[in-house]
Amino acid sequence: MLIVFLGDSITQGLGVSKSGMTYANLLHKKLQPLSSQPIEIMNFGASAMQVHETRMKYEKKIMELQPDIIVFAHGITESIVRERKQYLRFMPKRWRKPGWMDPRPYYSTRKPRRWLEMLESGLRWRVKVVLIKAMGGKPWMRLDVFKQHTTELIQNILNHNKQTKIIILAPGDIEERFFPGSPESMAKYRLVLEDIYENSRSTKRVFMCDSSRHLHRWNDYFEDRFHPNETGHDKIAKAIMDTIVQNSLLGYNHVLKEVSR
Repeated sequence: MLIVFLGDSITQGLGVSKSGMTYANLLHKKLQPLSSQPIEIMNFGASAMQVHETRMKYEKKIMELQPDIIVFAHGITESIVRERKQYLRFMPKRWRKPGWMDPRPYYSTRKPRRWLEMLESGLRWRVKVVLIKAMGGKPWMRLDVFKQHTTELIQNILNHNKQTKIIILAPGDIEERFFPGSPESMAKYRLVLEDIYENSRSTKRVFMCDSSRHLHRWNDYFEDRFHPNETGHDKIAKAIMDTIVQNSLLGYNHVLKEVSR
């Protein structure tokens, strides 16, 4: 049994990967004791990864691997409203990197370094907010382009891998204060994912998981109010597990259902 994860820094586990508390790892730990077959996971999530990059890097590999389950967690990075590039030339060089004007999700435990990090982070995201509100911003990926890539990837997987099931993980929450315009933008990308899910339901191989309904706003997030903390990742893993169990995706669900009662 192979489960593959596709997504961005949240899937990668920014802030929790060193402790092994990513939702991919936690899902593995939750499922393995309940399954009578070995479960392997492969996490292809990476910071700032967008769906077209996932396709370029991993689509062929996914076809070769033929995983039993794919957790598709795109629609977050793509939908975040960003400052327009032409205004970044006035910013310090390292601020021009993708996402580097976002607030830090966490800070050093050493006081002098922590103060410096908080100072720079506060300055960065405030400048970003001013730029977006004054000059306008736009998502990293246009909505129609996101829909095209996502639809094509899911259809290609369904057509090529006849047994693979796909769980679409809906985008979580994000704070308007730090990411102006992004909550509204993310809602539109969520609707696209819901539409793709509805159009694929007849295959009985595509499922929707809205883990954000289980996360507390903002106790289950880091200080950037975007990346989930360890508790948030655990709740995401639980939501995905429930989707797997309720839809009998493992093939040994008489065991799973009995234990989960």
